[in-house]
Amino acid sequence: MFKKILMICAVLILAIPVVKAFAQDEEKVTPTVAKVEQTSGSVMQKEVISKPVVNKNAALDGFDKVAENANLALYVHPDSLAIKVRNRASGYVWSSTLDGMSQYRLNQSWKDFVDSAITMDYLNAQGKKKRESLTANGARVMLRDVTDGFEATITFRSRIKMNLKVTLAEDGVHVAIPDGKIVEPGKVQILAVNVYPFLGATKDAEVSGYMFIPDGSGGLIRYEDTGVKMDAPYSAAIYGTDVGVTPVTVAPDTNAGYVASVPVFGMVHGVGQNGMLAVVEKGAEYGEITAYKAGLSTDFNWITAGFTYRSVYKQPTSKTGGKAIELYQDARNRFDIGLTYRFLDGVDADYVGMAKSYRAYLAEQKVLVRAHESGPVMRLEFLGGETKPGLFRDSVVVMTPVADLTRHVTALGNEGVDDLLVVYQGWNHGGLSASWPNKFPFEKKLGSDAELADVMKALDERNVPLYFQTDYTTAYEEAKGVDASAFAKQINTKTIERDVDGNVVYSLLPDGALELAKVDAEDYVGNSMTHLAVANSASMLYSTHNSGHSFSRSESMAKMQAVLAELHKNAKAKTALYQPNDYAWKHATAYLDMPMGTSEYIYESDAVPFLAIVLKGYMDFYAPYSNFSASQTEDLLQLVDFGAFPSFYLTSEDSYALAKTPSKDVYTSQFSNWKPEIKAKYEAIAGVAEATNGATIERRDIVTPDIVCVTYSNGTRVVVNYTKADYVFGNKTVAAKDFAVLKGDN
Repeated sequence: MFKKILMICAVLILAIPVVKAFAQDEEKVTPTVAKVEQTSGSVMQKEVISKPVVNKNAALDGFDKVAENANLALYVHPDSLAIKVRNRASGYVWSSTLDGMSQYRLNQSWKDFVDSAITMDYLNAQGKKKRESLTANGARVMLRDVTDGFEATITFRSRIKMNLKVTLAEDGVHVAIPDGKIVEPGKVQILAVNVYPFLGATKDAEVSGYMFIPDGSGGLIRYEDTGVKMDAPYSAAIYGTDVGVTPVTVAPDTNAGYVASVPVFGMVHGVGQNGMLAVVEKGAEYGEITAYKAGLSTDFNWITAGFTYRSVYKQPTSKTGGKAIELYQDARNRFDIGLTYRFLDGVDADYVGMAKSYRAYLAEQKVLVRAHESGPVMRLEFLGGETKPGLFRDSVVVMTPVADLTRHVTALGNEGVDDLLVVYQGWNHGGLSASWPNKFPFEKKLGSDAELADVMKALDERNVPLYFQTDYTTAYEEAKGVDASAFAKQINTKTIERDVDGNVVYSLLPDGALELAKVDAEDYVGNSMTHLAVANSASMLYSTHNSGHSFSRSESMAKMQAVLAELHKNAKAKTALYQPNDYAWKHATAYLDMPMGTSEYIYESDAVPFLAIVLKGYMDFYAPYSNFSASQTEDLLQLVDFGAFPSFYLTSEDSYALAKTPSKDVYTSQFSNWKPEIKAKYEAIAGVAEATNGATIERRDIVTPDIVCVTYSNGTRVVVNYTKADYVFGNKTVAAKDFAVLKGDN
């Protein structure tokens, strides 16, 4: 497994608080991951239930109570608009500021940043970047009570105006900044804001617990000193960097960090005692989650979401020489900010409770709908044809003729391996890396139309869904009938491009993608392709700046949701999505390539199955390909632990045939070689799937280091032993490097 190479950020100085969400002045440098490389490595630390944590910032002097319900009470400071939230059951107080600020090693800039409800970056009339906090620059605050909270009109010294509304509800505290109430005087322009950045902040390791970050499957940053110094904050643009504004430079021979695919973060003050989950409900596409561990800039652990109204970009000043000047977007990103802080206590005050809280939120929003039972327990993804570049013209390397799908599925079915989901990629004209966004006709070298029809009928009779991989983001310059005007452009007029398996590919304009989907939908119906596996379109979000085709991130998101809805129109249609962002989940019948770990930044102490806990019982999810895992045993144990279904990337022919194609990094895929392991993994997973069918994950406990007990809503417990020694759990011995399924009261 390659080690992740971390992004190296600028050193932050103590004198001026720099929030990474504001600092987008540089081209983003991001590592890259090989297509076949699988990330795993869940660290399993047993939680020590500490004595009740000391409530460090519980003083309410100078704060006014503005709302109260059966669960919580909300207080506000009339000058700084700092808030405190008291859990009425436990008495614990969550504070956005620090009591006794003078006792800490903070200069005035930091004190203002900590104390103020809002800190804002802006450009003054002379085009200079400035920063203002409520308490630092003499901002005027008009505070008024509203039902269940307060509303404030804020006029900064720069004369920028905005409204802040904070209300209490049954599910927590809601914070809103409406875009329609922002006023920019003259040439003064707002750049970014940060709202309540120190809500829940803790000093050093005075409080036990951790910060939760939405990295990969979910990551924890523990407060205690682990001996690893954080040299940069965790900083992740929600839904990924907007490459329409900030190009991403790929570092060679390294793996990419995961995108923050869900707009959430959290804090725990004493596991099993007090927890907080923040959900970015509005403005997530312009949000960035930033987490600082104590020792980096200050003595405090803090995590927040910042929001960008204008990003900096580099505008070339010459066609050669690479010279460029830095400019800010002229037009402001238009979006409302909406955050909800959901407070947890008791047994739910941990990352499992956070995942369950977010699951409940998504169910309330009808994004997730409870599944009555699980779907197929294994994904087999077959490569049909791949493009082989030639001197005068390209050719197609046939790796899996379509008729072989029936042959392989039948061979497995004869041995009891029959609950499968099959994905067929590279079926498009010219092979996998040839013709996107064009797809039809079906590549004839893979088989005739009659053979394709026979395969679909045979698999349907076996109740094996067949998904055809497609894509509404990727475009090749040489694709027949596609002109460069269909390619999305950055704000500096450069075409958005990226490297895919050694090929330079481009990104489609969102409106063009929607029109293409409407046309393709008819071809899918005509070819009886009711099931589609959609790559990239649900995981890449970018603005475009073409003349006459300019789309903000919000508009692009809406277009991509429309694309997925168009593909899902047919009553029989199903769409599986690869690592989709949460706004696309309502269009997914299956989640493909579920992250099974984090980006492995050095400050992450634990990789946890947050995404798996959110989705289990609502949507089937399939792990990355097992045949590229470093250890089949560890791979199986983690699949069982996370409740994920296994996947294999397969071909009929030896992968050596791909040596001179864009898929040259596929080094082991031949079906005949992997058939025994497919059978073994299927037999191991099938029993777990049956015992947990349709159930949700309710608890995940580390019984002792590397012994995990996962409890499902139907009473089933799955005990996973990652150690090299047998372990006795109750009256059951769980063998070394093995697992046990305990149903009901067993």
